[in-house]
Amino acid sequence: MSEYMYQELLFFCRTFLAGVFLAVCYDVLRIIRKIIVHTSFWMGMEDIFYWCFTGVFLFFVIYTENNGVIRSYALLAIGAGALAYRAGPGKVLLNLAVRLMEKILAPIRKWRKRLKFQWNRVKLFVGKQKIVRDIRECRNEEKKKKKSSKQDCDA
Repeated sequence: MSEYMYQELLFFCRTFLAGVFLAVCYDVLRIIRKIIVHTSFWMGMEDIFYWCFTGVFLFFVIYTENNGVIRSYALLAIGAGALAYRAGPGKVLLNLAVRLMEKILAPIRKWRKRLKFQWNRVKLFVGKQKIVRDIRECRNEEKKKKKSSKQDCDA
């Protein structure tokens, strides 16, 4: 095999792996979305960030590997790499990672709820104490005095 063909084959393999890498990155994003509930605004922001990252990454790969010349087979290899990952190990790894993360995070979520409940009880208890109320009243009076003195200066 000639040196030129060998270099082109290496370029094809690297762009194929770039497609696999981008599919893995999007799966990480999907795992985060399944674990942490997002609004559509934040999902859109994540997608914009992902596609900006993808554009910069692909530009870097094509520029460094092929001196910026876009070849159709390079784009085909990127798409084929993403599809091969998605059709092969992608689905299995995604489901496995989500289940694993949910098992890890389930006790943390459970304890977080309990601790938050206790913390709210402590805040209620402390808030009802006479000393705390007196301190709040004193601070509110100080704020009112500062505010009124500012208004006097402005007039």
